[in-house]
Amino acid sequence: MRFNSDAAIDLVLRGIIGFTRLFGYCTRVKLFGFIASYVVAPVFGYIKKAVRNLQLVHPDMSTREARKIAHEVATNFGKNMIENYNKHDVAAALKPENIGGAGYDQMMVAIAEGRPVMLVSGHIGNYEAMRIALYTLGHQSACLFRPASNPHFDEHYTQNYGYLTGPAFPQSRKGFLGFIRHLREGGIAAMLFDVRATQYQDVDFFGIPAPTSDVPAKIAMKTGALFVPCFTHRGPDGMTHHIDFETPIEHSTSYEMMAEMSDRLEAQVRRFPAQWLWFHDRWGTAEVRAQRVAAKLETAASGGDATGLNTTNNKDH
Repeated sequence: MRFNSDAAIDLVLRGIIGFTRLFGYCTRVKLFGFIASYVVAPVFGYIKKAVRNLQLVHPDMSTREARKIAHEVATNFGKNMIENYNKHDVAAALKPENIGGAGYDQMMVAIAEGRPVMLVSGHIGNYEAMRIALYTLGHQSACLFRPASNPHFDEHYTQNYGYLTGPAFPQSRKGFLGFIRHLREGGIAAMLFDVRATQYQDVDFFGIPAPTSDVPAKIAMKTGALFVPCFTHRGPDGMTHHIDFETPIEHSTSYEMMAEMSDRLEAQVRRFPAQWLWFHDRWGTAEVRAQRVAAKLETAASGGDATGLNTTNNKDH
């Protein structure tokens, strides 16, 4: 019989998830965080990636401090994974007083009036908690997700995105059309934007140009949706979640809207550095960054737009 690595990996993941369910919710979450931080992340090189990005942004940061933050990042990511398989428990643990923010009232008015609401966030805290918070308030919300490359894992991964909180659309042409239709019908939808979208314009993030998709802003303008930055973070106990719906960003140009969105996220990451996904390749390697700078200079020399590259096709967003 031919060995199927995808099936084997999925079997291991299902086994770990099943094993942790032998314990109570709090123990289960903490255990999964520990496994992610001290087993999975070091083995797959995520700690090294996080350290490299932390020292790129903070050149004076010691390797010891960067490794400490990197392990905390991996712990948070592990907790996210198991929490998102236990959404009912997350919903039950959410405290009403921890759901709010400067844009909360404006968002609730828009929902009551049937106006589309576009929530935009980054990989900070447990970003799925914003949709779970809306569920506790009586509202469903759609999301866009990137299907897992492992078809065996993707089967339950995909089901989990739509479970409890609202419809989930895969990042495909059909998925985007469904996502936009949901908004046009007066729905609430959520997107994450802080991935390295190599075919889009550079937007400064921590003072370093980072290729950033402007798709969230374009969708909001196309559908007339209220454009609401929303961020989550964990409390000091590592279990409670705080959801902050910030003041909506006014429609202007897609670039300006995403630049402000990046500034808002950066402010959150500075407050909670151990809760952002530092092992994501947000800026690319030094070589990749140099190539983008060279391309921008060449474009500027030819009289084009020097702010960055911009096409409608991108595999990363």
